[in-house]
Formats: sequence, structure tokens, C-alpha cells
Amino acid sequence: MERTRIFSHFLLNTDRYPMRELDRNAADTRVSEPARGGRLAVGVVGPGRAGRALAAALRAAGYEVDGPVGRGRQPGGDAVLLCVPDSEIGSAAATVAGTARFVGHVSGATPLAALEPSGGEAFGLHPLQTLTGEETDLSGCGCAIAGSTSEALELARRLALDLGTNPVEIDDERRAAYHAAASIASNFLVTLEAAAERVAGGAGIGPEEARRLLGPLVRTTVDNWLRLGPAGALTGPVARGDEGTVAAQRAAVAEVAPEALDLFDQLVAGTKALVDQRAINGWGRGGVGDAQRGWSNNGPISDEIRPTPAMQTVRTVAELRAALRPLRARGTVGLVPTMGALHEGHLSLIRRARSDCATVVVSLFVNPTQFGEGEDLDAYPRDEERDARLAAAEGADILFAPVADEVYPPEFGTTVSVGGVTEVLEGDPAQRGPEHFEGVATVVTKLFNMVQPDVAYFGRKDAQQAVVIRKLVHDLDLPVRIEVLPTVRDDDGLALSSRNAFLGPEERERALALSRALRAAHDEVAAGHRDAEAVLTAARQELAARGVEPEYLELRSPDDLAPVARVNGRALLAVAARVGRARLIDNTILGDEATRGDS
Repeated sequence: MERTRIFSHFLLNTDRYPMRELDRNAADTRVSEPARGGRLAVGVVGPGRAGRALAAALRAAGYEVDGPVGRGRQPGGDAVLLCVPDSEIGSAAATVAGTARFVGHVSGATPLAALEPSGGEAFGLHPLQTLTGEETDLSGCGCAIAGSTSEALELARRLALDLGTNPVEIDDERRAAYHAAASIASNFLVTLEAAAERVAGGAGIGPEEARRLLGPLVRTTVDNWLRLGPAGALTGPVARGDEGTVAAQRAAVAEVAPEALDLFDQLVAGTKALVDQRAINGWGRGGVGDAQRGWSNNGPISDEIRPTPAMQTVRTVAELRAALRPLRARGTVGLVPTMGALHEGHLSLIRRARSDCATVVVSLFVNPTQFGEGEDLDAYPRDEERDARLAAAEGADILFAPVADEVYPPEFGTTVSVGGVTEVLEGDPAQRGPEHFEGVATVVTKLFNMVQPDVAYFGRKDAQQAVVIRKLVHDLDLPVRIEVLPTVRDDDGLALSSRNAFLGPEERERALALSRALRAAHDEVAAGHRDAEAVLTAARQELAARGVEPEYLELRSPDDLAPVARVNGRALLAVAARVGRARLIDNTILGDEATRGDS
């Protein structure tokens, strides 16, 4: 029998397969007690694991039990419970014909018709639990029940309740779907974990160690599914759109467990479909949509539920302003500027905006003016349909996705230049040059004018960009608050980036050198070595260990990007390097009040 700790009505699509959970306190039909008084006597056939476990459980519940007896024998009792393989139910039913009024089986898949040879009133009792043959605690388990008559159904219900289970009636027409759901939730889960063991072997982890390592994760994942539902529990690289990590995982599976590759591909496809469904239904990461979370005209609320309209996609400034006009009365407007290829870093910004603001605008525009000659403008990943689904799933109200001519019409001739902070690091002429930040400052200024947000959200991974935008807003007296949120990293420390999609499996492993270099710098400062050269040497050694040559690795002031000779107070450590086709950047804050997560 399948092991799971949930009610069976959680296992099926209840819109397609409606089921009725039986009321513990209300039943119009009652099974007559035997003349001798007390509970019914139950005979159990089948001395295997199921028979021994259920006989013990019934005795513990106060029933008089005869058995379990061997197949081919007739136990005594007012009811007989056949705990035999599905293929033997018919012959076992014939063997006990005429011995009891009620005859039942414990199969999840077999219809009650198999019990007809008994000549008695048929019932089904299928606890959703693994029965080992030892004493088994069935408390809280789901239990599928059925009955050929109202009294047989009532008997099954009563047995289920006395065993401490939660009975759910499943008729024969729906039994196959119910049983398939139980198999997916239990048997197939074991198959998945066995595949995980094989893949873990490729990392030098033996089966027993893999179970110790992965077991707590499996339990937490199942607990989250029970508590939050699939939409809220779903995490990981597929859910956040990190194609680079998925590709690296697939390559590893192909190498160490090729027999599991088809399974991996099907699971990736199924997870993507679940992500798409989450977006279509407007589910948030907590497993509910905005309408269930509740939004007032002035932002998030806790005790009021209001419907939230579907996200609008607009492509012109006129459409954008028209869409925003009636929404401004609701309260704060937040903007999350992006170039698409959304990943968990972008989604964290949208979620923060959603929690802060009454209206959330996400812009989706690959800005050509911030790409220099020979850079990856044409190769930059684009998938508007996917990005729109992800933005909608996180609660965005408006997706602004203009074409280039809408942002830069043919007669456009204005450039915004921010001095003093754009000539170093990324702005160094040896790197992307100050023209890169002219493109950034110009498009951000335009977006601020187009949307007119109260607050705009950026990620700290582009630390220099955040400094530039803060200075832009200060110098031009723009009425928008800038919020800069921490870098989002993968489990192994790699900072999430749309350009991670360019990394092959080996390149992705090398790319970890950037985050490890930052960690080494933290360790150096923690050890009391605060001179810039000592800190930078520790970081360079980590980069060199993985064969990564930095384009720059520098200590700067996090406020104005001035060079730092010693980590007194806070200091920004910034790094850029090419790994394969991908040009990657990363940074962290060192010094007082800084932590490794402050990046």
C-alpha cells in the first residue's frame, strides 16, 4: 500500500473527479451491533504484511479479530476483510462465501464487483499508508472507502474512523484515477528519489549518504507542498527561469546517469508547465493569487480580500499613461526596469514592489544604447511570452514592452551623462566605457518620465549602475525613490544573471570563481587583513585557481566609487571576468556592518 500522509481528496483534481468526504458526526445509516454487544468481530484473511498490520490495528482499536488466517481458510466474524493480492480477491471471496454478512477488501485499485463471489455485502477499505507487517500508526492517514449497500458503506466508514484515518468515499468509476494519484504521490516518489541517488553517485556520494543528505530536503519539500500547494512550494532553477543551471544539471545527468536523462527531461517539461499554469492562474509564490492575498487601494492589506485585475501589456507611452491614469489614485506606483530574460533576481524585485506599492509596472526593453560594438545585443536572450507569464505570476499590474522606435524615435538626439562615477570599473574605456552608462542613464531617465513612479527597484549585482542612478536622481531632482535590493544567488553562490544562459556545464563551474573570490576577501577582512593589496590578493588567488582572469578586480567606495586603499568602514569589492561567451560581473560589501550576504 502507498505511503502518504495526506487525505486522498488532496491527490486528485477535484473539479474533474469530485469526491465526498464523509462526515464523522453525521450518518443516517448505522450498522447493527451483533447480538452479543460491543463492536463487530472481524475476520482477517491473508497473513502477509497488510493482513498482519490491519489485524493489529483493529485489535488496538478494540475489535475482536480472528486472524489473520491463511488463504483458503474461513475466519470467524461478523465481517471478513480480505488482505490478499488483487489477483486473488475473487477466489478468496468465493472461499469465504456464506460465512459473514459483510466482506471487504483492502485494494486501492480493485472494484467491489470482485467480491461478488462471497455473496455478502461488499465494502472497500484502503488506508493510504505503507503497511510493513508490524504495528502501523494509521492516525491521520487518508482512507478510501466504498460500499455496495448503505450499511456496507457505513461499516467501512466506521472501521476507518476507529482506525484513526480520514475516510473519503471513492466509487468504482473513479477508483483508477484515485489509485493513480496515490501511486504518483508515493511509489513514483520513491522512483524519483532512487534516480536522485544515482545522480548523487556521480558526485561521489554513496546511496546511504545520499539519503541522509537529501532526506531532510525531501521532507521539507513535501511539507511545503502540503502547506502551500504546488504553486507556493515550487522553487529551483526551472521555476526561476535559470536556463544555464538547468543545462548544467542536464549535462551532469547525461554523464553520470544517462538512463535517467529522459526522466530528467520530462520532469523539466512538467515543471515548466506548472510554472506556466501558475502564471496563467495568477498564483503567487505563496500558492495564492493577488485576489486571495488581498490588495487595497493603498497597498497590501491583511484582512480584506479584493479582486486584482489581470496584468495589462502596453507598448506605447500613450497606452502606458492611459493605463496608469486610473491607477494612480490607488496609491504608490512602483517600477521594476528590466531587459527581460527574467530570473529569480528580477522576480525578487517584483515581489518587493508588490509588497510596497499599490501599482507595479515592469518594463521589458533590451536597451540598444548600453551595448557597445562587439557586445552581445543580438545574442541577448529574449522571450517576451515567458517573461510576461513570470511577471504576471508575481503580481505585476502593467508590463511595458515598447519597441526600440518607441523609446528612440528617428529624430531622437538627447543623451544623459552622469559624471564622476561612470569613468571607472564598467565605465573604464578598457571595459565597456562611459558610453555604456550614457545609454543606461538615458533609458532610465526616459522610463522615469514615461512611468512617473514613486519608487524604482534595482538589484545590487549591478552595484555601479545603482550608484549612477542614485546620482542621476539626486542631480536632476527626480521625484523617485531608489530601492536597491541584495543580489540573488544560486545555491552554489553564482549570482543570477541573464547571461548565465551562455554558460556550458564546465564554464558554469569555473564561473563560481567570482563568488568564491568575494568570499575569500570577506575571510581576509575577518582575519584582520584590511589592506587593499592583501584583500585583492586573496580574491585573485581564488580566480586563478579556476583559471579565470579578471577584467577588473577593485576596491571602491560604495557611495562614490573612489578608490579604497584600506577597508576602514564599508568598501565595495567589484569583479568582472569573461567565462566562455559570458561576461559576468559580481560584487560584495566588505567591512563594518557588512556580511557575506550583503551583496
